[in-house]
Amino acid sequence: MSKGTTKRDRKEKFKIRVEFPDYTGEQVEAATDNTYMLPDVGEEATINYDGKVVTINVNMLNDIRKLGFGNYGSVMLAEVKDHPEIKMAVKRLGLIPSTNNLADYTATTDLKTIRAVGSCNFPHVIRFYAGLIDKRESQVVICMEACETSMEKFYTTMHKIKETKHLDILLKRMINHIVDALQFLKSKGILHRDVKPSNILVKQNPVIFKICDFGISGQLTNSVAHTMMKGTQVYLAPERIDAAQAPEGYGIRSDMWALGLSTLEITTGQHPFAKMNAIGIMSAIMTWIPEPPTILSTELQQLIICLLRIKQAERPATYDEIQASPAMKSLPVDITNGESEMVKNVLANIPVIPEDY
Repeated sequence: MSKGTTKRDRKEKFKIRVEFPDYTGEQVEAATDNTYMLPDVGEEATINYDGKVVTINVNMLNDIRKLGFGNYGSVMLAEVKDHPEIKMAVKRLGLIPSTNNLADYTATTDLKTIRAVGSCNFPHVIRFYAGLIDKRESQVVICMEACETSMEKFYTTMHKIKETKHLDILLKRMINHIVDALQFLKSKGILHRDVKPSNILVKQNPVIFKICDFGISGQLTNSVAHTMMKGTQVYLAPERIDAAQAPEGYGIRSDMWALGLSTLEITTGQHPFAKMNAIGIMSAIMTWIPEPPTILSTELQQLIICLLRIKQAERPATYDEIQASPAMKSLPVDITNGESEMVKNVLANIPVIPEDY
């Protein structure tokens, strides 16, 4: 607004500011007030849901139950009015100008990236249906594929009910699927930068794992990214905390570290650095020797240790190297009955998130 604008003017002429920067870029260009840089994102959208084409708007989304929440918004399971067979995960994010917070999560990055990668029907990336603008609530509304739960909720219940008999093969399956997803993102020039159990989703029939949440994803230029501290601190690789370890930037090996750390966390039920800040983590990991539990097979223990090597140059150079590891080669092609039963039993015991939580 101009310098001459009064407080009364601001109250009477409230405008929604929506910015849509390049979905993988680090620099953000400000949009002028009341201007949409993505003209096809508005108050309604046409979706294709399993072959059924329907036009929807935010008023047609009826919440069923809460699926998740975080610092940046909430996710609800919702169905479409007059189309109860259409059920989606609906993520609502405030329209906060990203120029106010360049270092953190942006709704626009999430929307633009999931549009780019979630529209390809890639099996291990969460599917995107539509993006909407809710002007009344000043929100971006992202409609996407609904999964049963996140691996964060899954492992909490898994350890509570002591359902770990088939954990080794299930974790191998998870790594196989998520590495496949990260490889796909790399092919699009994207680094996820926030791999963690809460961003790994699981579906039951058949058992399949998918990556989600692209709010802080970044662009790979010649396979390298440079912004250091984007992401959840306790999952940051050493080279993303200490720039001296990555003078030329970091790449896919930082996501490999986060995947290895997530796998270890799921196995033990606790993050090894849960109560530390970035400085404490950096100090701890310099002498840290990961010790995967012996409940895991030798080949999976070795893979986790390989992903968690302090020096990024000592981790696998490519995702293909991970897929060619003994742990992945030992994985049956088809989902086993043990995996299916384990997922079924754990999901049946995950508590529902209260409406007012």
